[in-house]
Amino acid sequence: MEQIYRIGIDHGYGNIKTASHIFESGVIAKESVSELAGMIVEYEGKFYEIGSTHKEYQMDKVWDEDYYILTMAALAKELKDRGLCHASVILAVGLPIKWMGEQGAAFRKYLMKNKEVTFKCNDIRYHVKIEDVEVYAQGFAAIAENLKDYKGFNIIADIGNGTMNVIFVVDGIPDSARYYTERFGVDCCVIEMRSELTNKVHTVVDDRIVKKVLKDGTADIGEKYLKAISECATDYTEKIMRKLREYGYNEELTKLHFLGGGAMLMKHFAKLDKDKVHFIEDIHANAKGYEYLSHQRQLRKKKQN
Repeated sequence: MEQIYRIGIDHGYGNIKTASHIFESGVIAKESVSELAGMIVEYEGKFYEIGSTHKEYQMDKVWDEDYYILTMAALAKELKDRGLCHASVILAVGLPIKWMGEQGAAFRKYLMKNKEVTFKCNDIRYHVKIEDVEVYAQGFAAIAENLKDYKGFNIIADIGNGTMNVIFVVDGIPDSARYYTERFGVDCCVIEMRSELTNKVHTVVDDRIVKKVLKDGTADIGEKYLKAISECATDYTEKIMRKLREYGYNEELTKLHFLGGGAMLMKHFAKLDKDKVHFIEDIHANAKGYEYLSHQRQLRKKKQN
């Protein structure tokens, strides 16, 4: 019987993450391949440069072909690790938790539109049979394997590039009535900071510099620029905390957990009691969680049979 590989892909607005890889989620159609290009996907006679920028925020991921192309790039990364060019796969993917009901079926159909797909990535030819697509909830997937460890009252805040997903977990059980998706994210922070930074330092600061500071807490730049970025970042984290308090966060009663790319933004710049806050710093946590949930689904099916 042919082996089927379960591959988790976190289709972020800023980055695509698999269990082992991360790259920016930009797609640029090219007439030809330049020697300066990094990752190139060739599909149906067209060339696509991957990862030289990130994708603009797009609420509906099936609106264009970009996430389909990005899925091929992610598959190429994971299959190359396994020494494979031909494979049958089940894609384990995710959506913001609040959008699951409305968009889950459409996203699954979008990724399954070709039962078999042939493409090249950096001149290596891949042929992939898509056996199924399973769609899971962002944020929840990242903690699913360790749910039993979430004793007491917990709030999980998964801050990505475009959205923040908030989930309540009580004694290891997700509260099915309390989950939220908000337009808060690292890119939202960068967009808000652009004009304010220009007013503070009278210079346009490249977004990549800003993102490095948000991720690492610092950068090799002048002190006045670092100070201005830090001040703007702190202001943005206060907006996130206000939203969490609106949902019921109380530091005296609740354990707060941050994950996603925005976890580092909160760790470096938010005014928090760090003894009462947990930071999940593994950027691959959701992709790994999708694979875990997919394997659990497989085990349940075997037991039922």
